[in-house]
Amino acid sequence: MESSVWENALNLLKYDSNINTITYDSILCKMTVAHCDKDVLVLAARDEYSLDLLKGQKLNKTIESAIKTANDGKSCAVKFILQGDEKALNSSIISEKKAASQAKTEVVTPTGLNGEFTFANFVVGDCNRFAHASAVSVAAKPGQKQRNPFFLWGNSGLGKTHLMKAIGNAVIEQHPDKKVIYTTCEAFTNAFVATIQNKNYTEFRNKFRTVDVLLIDDIQFLIGKDSVQTEFFNTFEALIEAGKQIVITCDKAPANLTQLDNRLTSRFQDGIMFDVQPPDFETRKAIFLSKLENESFNLSDEIIDYVCENVTTNIRQLNGAFNTISSYVTLANGELTLDDIRKIVDPLVSGNKKYLTPDIVINAVANYYDLTPDKLTSKLRSAEISTARNVAMFICRDYLELKYEKIGSIFGGRKHTTVMHGCDNVDEDPELKKQAEEIYKLIT
Repeated sequence: MESSVWENALNLLKYDSNINTITYDSILCKMTVAHCDKDVLVLAARDEYSLDLLKGQKLNKTIESAIKTANDGKSCAVKFILQGDEKALNSSIISEKKAASQAKTEVVTPTGLNGEFTFANFVVGDCNRFAHASAVSVAAKPGQKQRNPFFLWGNSGLGKTHLMKAIGNAVIEQHPDKKVIYTTCEAFTNAFVATIQNKNYTEFRNKFRTVDVLLIDDIQFLIGKDSVQTEFFNTFEALIEAGKQIVITCDKAPANLTQLDNRLTSRFQDGIMFDVQPPDFETRKAIFLSKLENESFNLSDEIIDYVCENVTTNIRQLNGAFNTISSYVTLANGELTLDDIRKIVDPLVSGNKKYLTPDIVINAVANYYDLTPDKLTSKLRSAEISTARNVAMFICRDYLELKYEKIGSIFGGRKHTTVMHGCDNVDEDPELKKQAEEIYKLIT
């Protein structure tokens, strides 16, 4: 990959509707290429403010997409550092080279799976114990009606894909005669679009409708793709009718997929659903210790506890923290103090608030008022449910800074005037406002 890829990506970003003129002129155009090769592109920002903005989830993904397009569709790791920060530059290169090397050694079979994700290396804690136990049961006896479909939902990086792939690998091991396919919703969509173009529907349907276990990741990407939704619905029906197992992951509960065809959401709720929660401290520590064991280097208990107490958002963030620390251990010959670790970890967790989503708010509010999350997005209007719903909408408005129309669509398609009135009710009630603040503190 040549450094000119960034220049070409900038030209694409200039016309991207997600990028405003100020961001483009004052931040993106001022970045420089600190390192560039086929595996990793490191971009240097002028100041901390620019760096924090670049690491925001939405802008980060927009930049990565533009770079991929400019690089002839080839993906690479994109990292952001401060200009002149040689330590961060070396760390980024080492960690991404290591990740790229590991990826090259993975052998992906025709099933779409490799042997990396298994039940044996899945760390079980209170946050995922029941989901794990049910996943093991599904793998042992795929296709049982009461566990079909098997629907895992929750925020990114909590282990949903690991559990899904572990099911697939276990089925292959325990039932070698069964046909298993793992795919992402995006890959399913791309395959169907190609089918429309070449009109070879038989081959597509033979691939997805003759399997014994279909594992499909990130089903929320079906939203807005009506023809693909119809095809997936027919595939779903054919497999269920034939007694085949379907495993699905999503970033939200079926009841909250309000923009998806309700024929699909109702069927998603007909099997078994699990909300995969962020890992608790004990689970995070167990994951971190297992990584230390695999890498064969030691850290003090004080350092391990500090990392696991502060990196709380998801397992992926914990993995990133571990990889970064691992790189620094190499650079420092293993001589890291707690102060060193603080300097490494604190920038990684300072943006945790960015990961707060409406689903997290809905779940937290429902739990606070001892309700189920689906009631907050339903048409029910009892006093108890209305109060909880108003508090959740208030948090979305004041803390997530969402617009009334967006909040209304999240909460069952309510009008913006209804949302406004509900938020005002909380604003005018000191007790409710206090409860909203308490819930927000619990979340963050």
